[in-house]
Amino acid sequence: MKLFKSIEIGQLLGKYLTGKEYKEEFSTLQEWINQNDENRKLFKSLKEEKNMADSFDEFEAINKEIAWKRYVAHVDNLSLRKLINWWKFAAVFFFLIGCAGVLGYLVEKNNLLPLKANENFTTISTNYGQNSKVILPDSSVVWVNSGTTLSYNTNFAVNNRKIKLIGQAFFHIARNEKMPLVVASNDLEIKVLGTRFDVSSYPEDKNISIVLESGSVEILKAKDHSVIQKLKPGEKAEFDTENRRLSISNVDVYNYTSWKDGVLIFKDESMTKVFEKLERKYNIDVEVKSNKVYQLAFNATIVNESIEEIFDLMKFSCAIKYTIIPSRDPNIPVKVLICK
Repeated sequence: MKLFKSIEIGQLLGKYLTGKEYKEEFSTLQEWINQNDENRKLFKSLKEEKNMADSFDEFEAINKEIAWKRYVAHVDNLSLRKLINWWKFAAVFFFLIGCAGVLGYLVEKNNLLPLKANENFTTISTNYGQNSKVILPDSSVVWVNSGTTLSYNTNFAVNNRKIKLIGQAFFHIARNEKMPLVVASNDLEIKVLGTRFDVSSYPEDKNISIVLESGSVEILKAKDHSVIQKLKPGEKAEFDTENRRLSISNVDVYNYTSWKDGVLIFKDESMTKVFEKLERKYNIDVEVKSNKVYQLAFNATIVNESIEEIFDLMKFSCAIKYTIIPSRDPNIPVKVLICK
């Protein structure tokens, strides 16, 4: 059974067991049940399991992002063959995350976009201080950075390969010349056949950046799908969302993609960008008390350093002063006060 079909059946099982299936969907589930004895036995055991309702209550009560990360951490160690056998457990996560897309709305910047009727979406979100590695139904791999939301519908790799992105992600896309993958972010679309590239499009940033590691990508206008620019490996496209201008430059790609390996590289980086990246990676709140700080630039490679070690280095190299204010509430980030 192909992976996307396995996920579809898993979702139907999840809907049936929680009373959320549509009448027209049950025929598909019934067809699967009648295929063989193994399917019938599995369905019967799930239906009769007295603890199933409690299990779903527990899943609803916990943070879905944590559940997703646990699932991803597990599948990272599985071969494709084992992954397909794991579908009945993975489906629970796809179903729970997907339900949020069916019943709710996708928030893009400050606009609410209603989803189409009868269209299910899988949504992966990461908080500050978190990141995830996701395997898509077509075997493409996506690294999702902190403070990011990525979503795709359940027809992904069946009749489309469309992804919505708010935040930053690195894509290693499986090649499919008949079905290009399209990443929609703000007013741009990035169209690829199979390649490795990074997209950064946080709502608070003025620019959308696309950095190409290998292969090729086309940058299109979202409104009319017209091609603005084709990128070559080693090139970075930066789109100014206010002035509607696109600039192209040659860059050291790893400086922009190292975050997926847990590394932050700063080369003559403005302090505004430095603080933004540190806030996302470490889930901290940086408050600058002197505008002179923003006139500085920072050079460093951050791997496993603590917050104290990073700001000690900044104190030495940039001559700043800092104060760390701890937080006893896990929902309130640690605050760092900066002055010159």
